[in-house]
Amino acid sequence: MTIRCPKCNSDSFTTRDTGRKIGGAIGATVGATSALTGALKGSQVGMRVGAYAGPAGSLGGALIGALVGCATGAATGATVGKVIDEKVLNNCVCTECEQEFNPHF
Repeated sequence: MTIRCPKCNSDSFTTRDTGRKIGGAIGATVGATSALTGALKGSQVGMRVGAYAGPAGSLGGALIGALVGCATGAATGATVGKVIDEKVLNNCVCTECEQEFNPHF
């Protein structure tokens, strides 16, 4: 099925992907923050107990945890944002008449 503009019937359009972009950014921020917080708490406990790698290992673990959390949060946020783009927002913009529309309605 070809998606067409409801105003001019053109099949030439672009997608804005606003929900995906915002969801990815929010997810990355939340994921990195929560992972970094958890990693820092864990590194404090590890330093108290006497971790093998010492302070450098605990800092490295905190950074790796933050990066993994950031990537996971961004992917989750982008997936949720994509669903919002498809189901809620007028994600498509006609390149001929600049009409904004949702192809699923």
